[in-house]
Amino acid sequence: AHQTWTGSAWSHAARATEGIQKTKQDEAFKFQINFLLRKDKFGLDEMIDMMKTGAELQGFKGWRKHMPGTANSPQVKEMEQHENIVAAVPAKFRYAPHQIKGMDKIKLQKDLGIDAREINKTFRMHKEMSLLHEWVRKRAEQGKSIPQTSSELTRIMLEAGAGVNKKFAMMFRS
Repeated sequence: AHQTWTGSAWSHAARATEGIQKTKQDEAFKFQINFLLRKDKFGLDEMIDMMKTGAELQGFKGWRKHMPGTANSPQVKEMEQHENIVAAVPAKFRYAPHQIKGMDKIKLQKDLGIDAREINKTFRMHKEMSLLHEWVRKRAEQGKSIPQTSSELTRIMLEAGAGVNKKFAMMFRS
């Protein structure tokens, strides 16, 4: 017999899907934190390595990449652009992209054929992840708790004595 889904059945399915997505987000967050804890230094190459491994864990590099639309998804395109930008950055700047100035940045733009905003976006993401890397490793060295979810990260960062300013903490709001 043919059955139709009622509003509550759709609602239940939507909640189940949200629960699965939240679990995947929490797993991805834990992976990122553990990745940051294992690295002594965090440069552009480490950022790309973390992104690639995260994509593999989420299936974007495995069987899922063969699903229609996945290869052209905004997330995959953005990751590829970050990879291309990092590959074009001279080795001497890989751990200090903030030192790339004027002519070097213009050369990157021309070589990649993209707008400076895209390059700046990659560098900004690296700066945020680098600051998080330093903060998480410092907490671990001090024997303080390490956040296991993004909401826990924000809560801990906003506590007095967390070692970060509120502007930095708000970057990681979930």
